[in-house]
Amino acid sequence: MKKLGSILLTVILMFSYLVLPMSKANAEEAATLKIGWTAEADSLSPFLAWTISATEIFKLIYDPLVAFDDDVEPVGRLAKDWQVSDDNLTWTFNLQEGVKWHDGTPFTSADVKFTYETLQESGLGLYAGYLDGITSIETPDELTVVIKTEEPKANMLQSTTPILPKHIWEGISMADLETWPNENPIGTGAFKFSEFKKDEFIKLEKNPDYFYKPANIDSLVFVLYANTDTLTQSLKIGEIDAAINIGANQVKVLDAEESMEVISATTHGFTELSINTWPDDNSKGNPLLREKDIRHAMSYAIDKQKIIDVAYAGQAAPGSTLIPPSLDFWHYKPENLRSFDPAKAMEILDNAGYKDEDGDGIREADGEPLEFELMVRSKTSEEVRAGEMISSMLEDVGIGVKLETVDDGLLVDRIYDNADFDMFIWGWGTDADPTTILNVMSSEEIGNLSDSYYANEAYDKLLAKQETIIDKEERQTVVHDMQEMLYEDAPYIILLYDNALQAVNTDKWEGWTKVAGVYFYSFNHENYLNVKLASAGEVAADTEDGTEATASDTTENEEAAGNAGAIIAVVIVGAAIMTGIFLVKRKKKDMSIDDDM
Repeated sequence: MKKLGSILLTVILMFSYLVLPMSKANAEEAATLKIGWTAEADSLSPFLAWTISATEIFKLIYDPLVAFDDDVEPVGRLAKDWQVSDDNLTWTFNLQEGVKWHDGTPFTSADVKFTYETLQESGLGLYAGYLDGITSIETPDELTVVIKTEEPKANMLQSTTPILPKHIWEGISMADLETWPNENPIGTGAFKFSEFKKDEFIKLEKNPDYFYKPANIDSLVFVLYANTDTLTQSLKIGEIDAAINIGANQVKVLDAEESMEVISATTHGFTELSINTWPDDNSKGNPLLREKDIRHAMSYAIDKQKIIDVAYAGQAAPGSTLIPPSLDFWHYKPENLRSFDPAKAMEILDNAGYKDEDGDGIREADGEPLEFELMVRSKTSEEVRAGEMISSMLEDVGIGVKLETVDDGLLVDRIYDNADFDMFIWGWGTDADPTTILNVMSSEEIGNLSDSYYANEAYDKLLAKQETIIDKEERQTVVHDMQEMLYEDAPYIILLYDNALQAVNTDKWEGWTKVAGVYFYSFNHENYLNVKLASAGEVAADTEDGTEATASDTTENEEAAGNAGAIIAVVIVGAAIMTGIFLVKRKKKDMSIDDDM
């Protein structure tokens, strides 16, 4: 007994020695918010990136002239205010004073002029389309920018184009912009770039001198996960503090955790079946897909609601047209909706001359089988399941499908390398203004944003027209006409309108801020600025009488039991230390995120 008591006493003393400095360290611990996602930024260059993950990083490192407030209304950022001429052709932006780039260089109007003109000249990336119609940019002084347009520009204040530092980028030639990785981004934004380990994490540090309002956290880490299953598990055990995108089948799992808040909110995004419609000899896609009848037949053959129920656990709504119903004013509701009707699909194929002549279940015409390749992203289980279901549904009407599971990198290469694909499943997120998503379908974007290689001169003319219409109701009519045209031509079969499925730890963190119903992938960066470590004294607990007691209220009641409990805890944990189990497991969990940060 003496020997056992001596061992326990030694363990207690050892553990006390370890615990006391640890408590002090925890009190001084930097507030590092760790967020998990399954799709990292495809590039740190605004000239090359086109994924929503990249734009999430850009809005933290950079600032636009005009941002959106929590009601998605334009509000000044690098521009403190602006005026527009009576003819709507001249915009004057007055810039914020005293703003500096992360390297200490003063921000001036020359940076705005350089950014806009370089994007226009290069035509690269997501942001060039925002600048259509701008004919000249003048900088009468360091804090004034005058932008002139040939015609009125309806979306001038909806441009979230990140302003870039001229002194960093002016040495990059136009040719080099197509490959320059921008490995150390310098911006004016709320966070400074710290580190990017591809396929692992991106780390940002707080900009304490941010002119708008400094963040409450010290650093921010976006951690990449192979799939939503491992992402969810890491959130449950506390390796990360939030998940930007969880799987539909994990909503109930996380919702059962008291420390988590899970949201399922309507978003401004959709998931589509994109079809290669490029009528060009360079296209490597199956030319049969250029026939609208085949695309219509496929649309009738797909049971969108069943896909939502089975693959997405009901966390979506059936899709139809390009702009989601969450943007109600711009969304077009087709009069002749192509609902699930396999008999109609078979009738269309019969009339087009596609019949199963050899009895193998696949239709042919002139000996050519009606068979296509469908690519789905391997890391997104919902899309993989949707791909399997679509393959089966199309085969039911006599269309053969070869399903291929690929990673994101290969999918991008196949899409943009001479259109080397037949069909794939992916999605887009849209802006508050319709121009960006409408622009994706422009023939001018073939070789850039276009992923269906759709080409329609009439559509292109309407795209240019709607940008010049200041009257919102009149512009709406044109935007609806464009969506009707796309729905008829069917380069996309919009499968569903996504729900944003996100989760945050509300025990450790407070100040989470929703914008348009979501925490992440929103229209501004307020959530990242407002979130902070939860104050221990403010954490409330339910008492037996149903009232709430704060941590300070319960101290007196817990004091006596706490002393005894501490001894028991020390003995238990001390035993774990002796066996080496506790520390080894904990270290393994932390290594994947912390070791290199």
